[in-house]
Amino acid sequence: MIGLDLSPHRGQRAGAPLPLAAFFASGGGQSVALAEGAGDSLSVWTEIGPNHAAWMRFDGANTATRYSWRETLVMELRNIYPVAELALSGSWSRLQSSGSGMSGSYTGNRAVSTSSLTASASVTVDRVAPYDVWIHFTGRTNGGYCRVDIDGAQSLVNEIDDPAGLGFKAFSTYSDVDLQRRQSVKVASGLTGAHDITCACGGTATPGGNTILIEAVAISGALTDPRILPPLWQPGTSYEMGDEVQFGGIFYSARADGQSGNDGPTHSGGIASDGALDWRADDRSTYPIFVAVDYPSEREYAARIDVGGSATEIGGQTHGNEVLQSRVITLDGQTWVPATSGNGLSVGSQIAFVETMQWQTGGGTPVADCQLTRSITPGILAHATTLTGLGPVATFEWFYAGMVPMVGWDGESRSNVVTTLELPGAAPVVLADYEGINPPNLNFAGAQRLGITAPLDAGTLVYGHEAGALSVSGNVVNQFDTFLRPNLNATVAGGSLDWQAKAYVTGSADGGLTLGDGDTLGFFSRHALRLTPPSP
Repeated sequence: MIGLDLSPHRGQRAGAPLPLAAFFASGGGQSVALAEGAGDSLSVWTEIGPNHAAWMRFDGANTATRYSWRETLVMELRNIYPVAELALSGSWSRLQSSGSGMSGSYTGNRAVSTSSLTASASVTVDRVAPYDVWIHFTGRTNGGYCRVDIDGAQSLVNEIDDPAGLGFKAFSTYSDVDLQRRQSVKVASGLTGAHDITCACGGTATPGGNTILIEAVAISGALTDPRILPPLWQPGTSYEMGDEVQFGGIFYSARADGQSGNDGPTHSGGIASDGALDWRADDRSTYPIFVAVDYPSEREYAARIDVGGSATEIGGQTHGNEVLQSRVITLDGQTWVPATSGNGLSVGSQIAFVETMQWQTGGGTPVADCQLTRSITPGILAHATTLTGLGPVATFEWFYAGMVPMVGWDGESRSNVVTTLELPGAAPVVLADYEGINPPNLNFAGAQRLGITAPLDAGTLVYGHEAGALSVSGNVVNQFDTFLRPNLNATVAGGSLDWQAKAYVTGSADGGLTLGDGDTLGFFSRHALRLTPPSP
C-alpha cells in the first residue's frame, strides 16, 4: 500500500490507510551497524523495530565516485546456534544442507539428521532481554516429529503442543518437497536468561516418516547481539564441513573438515581454496531471515544535464560522472575502521557519510562542486546535498531529488509485497491493474511525500519518503512533483522475476532549472522505515 501527500497540511481522503505522519514515526529501533560488503561495497544496517532491521547495500565498485545506496532487505534478527554449537548424543548423521531457499543464494551450513529415538542435540542459549526460541530444520518427505525440551522439561515449551497424541510436545518436520531449505518453528516465547534447549526424534509422522534434520537453534536478536551473523573467517583455525563464515563481505561455507590457510578466501562465487581449505562462496548468509522489499537501483539522486549542447547523466554507480574528492565515514563521531573479529559488525547509534565530489560532463568538464551528507540513525536515512556551479551553464533535462524502488511481487519469497497506491483526493492506484504492461508515468503534481506499506510475514513494513529544497541562500530549485512507474518490466505476479516499480520525486524551477557560475542548488531526501508487528 502506498500513500502520497500532495503538500504539507493537505488532508488525506477518507479511507486512506495511514495519515502521512504515521509513515515517519519511529519503529523503536535502538542501533545501527556498519560492515564491509562484497566487492568494495558497504553493508549498512538499521533497526526498524524490535528484533528487526533493514540491511542496505552501498555499492563502491567504482572507487572514483561516491557510494551508491542500491538495495534494501528487511531481516528478522536472530541469534543462531548452529550445529557446531550443539552437543550431540546418540546416533546422528552429519551432512551439508542444500542452500538458503532464496534463488540468489546457495550457501548451506551444517545439518545433522537422525531417526533414533535415543539421540538428542542440546545447546545452552542466553540473553538478558526477553527472547523467543526457534528450531531451524530442513523439511523432508520422510520428516518425523521433533520433540523439544527446555531445561529437561516441557513447561516452558509454550508455542507448540502435542500434535498427534504423542504424550509430549513436538512438531512435524515433514515437507512435500524434499530439502526445502531453511524452515523454522517457534517453540517458546518470553524467556530470559540461560536455558538448555534439547531436540530429539519424537517418532514417525503421518504423512512423513521417522527422520529429523536439524540445522540450528535460534533466539531473538538485536544488532548488539553477537550471533546474528556468521563469525569472521580466521587463519589457522579448525573448521568442519558446513561451518559458515564471512570474509571481505562474502559469506562462505566449508566444503570439508580441516584447518584454514593463512590468507582469507577471495572468490565471490563457486568453490575455491583459502590456501588450505575449500569454501563455497555467496554474497548472502543463510541467516538472518531476509525478505526482499526492493531491488538494486539508484535511490539518492540522479540528473541529466545539458552543457553546451552535450548531455550527461550523473548519479552514483549507475550514471557516474561524479569525481570523488574526499570521503569521511564515522560511527558515533569516530572514524570507522572495519571490524576484524566477531560477526564483523561495528555497532552504534549514528553513521555519517560526508562525500565531496565534482560533477563533470561526460567529456570531463567541471560543472559543480557537490557535497553529499548522509546521516543514518535507527530507522532513518537522511541525505543533504549541496551543489555550487563552477562556470558552464548546466540545463537540467530531468532531476530526481529522491527515489524509492519497490517490489510488487517478490520472486524469491513468491509473495506479493507492495499492492496499492493511495493518493489523497483521487482513486487508489492498484499495481495489479498494470499486470503484464508497462504504462506511461503516473504523475502527481506537487507531491513531495509518499508512504509505502508492505505486508510481510513478520508484520507490516511502513516506509515514508520525502524530498525537497534545503534552506540555502539563492537555491535555484523550488518546485517538486512525484511520478510513479508501477511496472517497469511489464511483469506478472508469479514466477521467479520481481515485479519492479519505482517512485521519483522530481525537482524543477519556474522557467526551467539551470545551474551556472556561483549558483547554489540544495536538496534533501529522507527515508523512514519501521516494522509494525502483525495483528494479534
